[in-house]
Amino acid sequence: MNIYLPIEVKARELEGKMLLALEAAGRGHTVVIGKKQDTLNLAKAGNLPPGIVHDKSLTPGEYKIRNFEQLKQHGHVITAQDEESGLLDESFDKFAKQRFSEDTISLTDQVFAWGDHDASSLKKIYPEYAGRIIKTGSPRVDFWRTEFAPYFSIEKERRKPFLLVASNFGFPIDENPFWNKVARLRGAGYFDRDPEMEQFMYENSAYQYRLLYYFIEAVRKLSADFPEMDILVRPHPVESIDAWNKLMGDYSNVFIERKGTISRLIRNSFLLMHNGCTSALEASVSKTPRVAYRPIPHAIEREIPNETSIHAFSYPELKDTIQSYFDGNLSEKMEDVAQKTNQIISGRLANTSGRFAAEEIVDQWEKLQTTNELPESDHQELLRIYREVSKKRKRKQMIQGLKVKAVNFRNLFTGQKRDQPNRGNLLKTSHKFPYLNMGEVTEIKMNIRKATGKYGEISTVQFGENSYILFKNKT
Repeated sequence: MNIYLPIEVKARELEGKMLLALEAAGRGHTVVIGKKQDTLNLAKAGNLPPGIVHDKSLTPGEYKIRNFEQLKQHGHVITAQDEESGLLDESFDKFAKQRFSEDTISLTDQVFAWGDHDASSLKKIYPEYAGRIIKTGSPRVDFWRTEFAPYFSIEKERRKPFLLVASNFGFPIDENPFWNKVARLRGAGYFDRDPEMEQFMYENSAYQYRLLYYFIEAVRKLSADFPEMDILVRPHPVESIDAWNKLMGDYSNVFIERKGTISRLIRNSFLLMHNGCTSALEASVSKTPRVAYRPIPHAIEREIPNETSIHAFSYPELKDTIQSYFDGNLSEKMEDVAQKTNQIISGRLANTSGRFAAEEIVDQWEKLQTTNELPESDHQELLRIYREVSKKRKRKQMIQGLKVKAVNFRNLFTGQKRDQPNRGNLLKTSHKFPYLNMGEVTEIKMNIRKATGKYGEISTVQFGENSYILFKNKT
């Protein structure tokens, strides 16, 4: 069968969906993975043969519902797993109401849960669709497991040990202004589903501005106090790297980097510094020590990731935690949070041991293939279709370009000025998926093979500018 894997935020989703693609291709299916233009958009337009479309969320809204209705009209089967996860709060219920709805779940054939935490909440709030909610775990968590250590066993890029600072300051230094984010969420109905959310955004933004200063101050002090280490600040995928560079200033052992996924950095750092960040859960599974820096404790902090970590309420406490690494007793400090960490991880993540989530999800796809009688796949047919679509797209772009030139030429001689409506999106999205080249895809495939010992028989061909087809070689 054909499987289509749209990616929205490359730094967050690429590795997990590549593992899904390889597992499915290894079983004989054909997978298209990449930017939404060549996956979701082509599928909903009826330009791709019927198959499974695996989406990254079920957020209610007219656009999402219309997309799903179009996919259904063209014979596609829809599955989804929310990439935002919703694992950081004590209860999943509010997240389940904000990011899911009866309208979107009713159009979805299966919803894949990260663990008991989200599965039980979704089944309670949407009991009519409980049978569609399957606890598979997330393929992103597969990479967190110790079995995937060989995937990250690359030559160290730095001679010095490094502290990883996971930035989670989306409100102050987002690529998109705060007011555009508020308008976007209002338009998408978030505030209708959760009347307290708008006020929370203002309060959280104010808190993050204050906390950001303390993080910057701490990094500067650590840079001076520990010249024997590097400090790597990892901006969140929505954050501006330019903002971080300008706010931080120039320090010889401080680096701002967002290359690839954060997993590689977590595995190779000696300590993760954060406040309320999902990366703490990943570091817990990957056995990397964590410190939650809490210089201004507040009810708005995310308690769950902080509970998996050593707490530092002041710079001297933070400095002492880092010094314990160089003194060789950091592991002793982590023993104090081990029991709580195990409880949190076991309740929220279904695939920290046993079968990989990628295997569980492909199992479910194959059941859906049988139930829905999805056609067999042929990558050559997909390539032929794409060439035809590309020709039509180029012709349309050429005609539109000629029309714009004609209007500009007319206005030049008549003196007319025509106000152009703002056809752009309210939020910038180009930073979420800047590019995807063949070298990057090949490297991920090779490293997954190294970690799993599987998928050596999978071929890859380019499908679109930022998308690829994976399929099993015929013997």
